[in-house]
Amino acid sequence: MSGEKRSATERRHEQAIAVLQQFRFIFKSAKKHFQWVEQETGISGSQLWALAQIASAPGLRVTELARALAIHQSTASNLVDKLVRRKLIRRERRREDQRVVQLFLTPRGKDIVAMAPKPYEGVLPDALMRLPQGDLGKLDGLLKSLARRMRVRDASGRRTPLADI
Repeated sequence: MSGEKRSATERRHEQAIAVLQQFRFIFKSAKKHFQWVEQETGISGSQLWALAQIASAPGLRVTELARALAIHQSTASNLVDKLVRRKLIRRERRREDQRVVQLFLTPRGKDIVAMAPKPYEGVLPDALMRLPQGDLGKLDGLLKSLARRMRVRDASGRRTPLADI
């Protein structure tokens, strides 16, 4: 019995290590893509994703950008500030309501999006979007179960761009 139990424990350990290696592969691949983006464009992966979102929806507001990137609004505001300073986007206020600020690409921002490596959002969000709905739901459930079992958790990571982790 002890031998059977040990072999089951060993199999569980081997499987856990195999899953850990998959996480390492996924995050290393995502990191490599972000490095490639920065090498090719001179901007971070999160900045490229923001530019691509604005390119696809000119006039986007900061709250809409935050929602599209699944980041906190203050993080989106900081991202926008950096892109404005680099002259990649511009802010415009609506004539009818000066409180509403819309975002537009500058010609330089358009050039970067045109030459940037794809997928703009990064390889992990792209792969997740291409998973079948049922698999995505299963993965979501399994990752939530895994997160509940972690002894140290930082919920702020949910709203941090992967390129910044």
